[in-house]
Amino acid sequence: MNQKGEPSAAGADINKPGYWNAIYTSQGNPRWDLGTFAPPLQRWLLDNQPRPGSVLVPGCGFGHDVRLLAEQGFEATGVDFAPLAIEGAQKLHAMVPKAQFRQADIFSLLPAQAAAFDFVYEYTCFVAVDPDRRDEYARLIHGLLKPGGLLIGCFYNHGRPGGPPFDATREIVLKHFEPLFRVEKLEVSPHSIERRKGHELWAEFRKA
Repeated sequence: MNQKGEPSAAGADINKPGYWNAIYTSQGNPRWDLGTFAPPLQRWLLDNQPRPGSVLVPGCGFGHDVRLLAEQGFEATGVDFAPLAIEGAQKLHAMVPKAQFRQADIFSLLPAQAAAFDFVYEYTCFVAVDPDRRDEYARLIHGLLKPGGLLIGCFYNHGRPGGPPFDATREIVLKHFEPLFRVEKLEVSPHSIERRKGHELWAEFRKA
């Protein structure tokens, strides 16, 4: 456990792209890849009909959610640590003009892209981040959003020890994000895929 009472990373490797690239090399389609967009995101788009803007998807993997957002008119940028993830995303979605992909450490995006995005979409990135860097991650998302910008997405409250993925309870999520955002929604999503039902917390956090 770290000093905040959360699980600590087994080592520093998760802070390096090679750790994640090795998973893509060994597994082809990693366990977190749904093979399509996440149903909670699709439901949010259908229910809210948001005005499209610029959106960042950190830890985008093969970019299925980036594609969905781009097809709905968003200027969608997916960023991932693993070169093989970005390579796969670019191949899969090459014909989607509003979908852009970039291989980078998400923590390197500031200050160059400060206040650059109307939305940030979170899905399995927070739970992949070293728990010791969760405050830093929340500050990163806050810094990337424009004033009044919206963080949307799911936090994976799987209830298991260790990681990645590291557990994200409601209390943990609020501890890191509530000081920086106005919490408009944080509730269990009824739209998760079967193996994650009851374990995904849908969030809508507004940058103050």
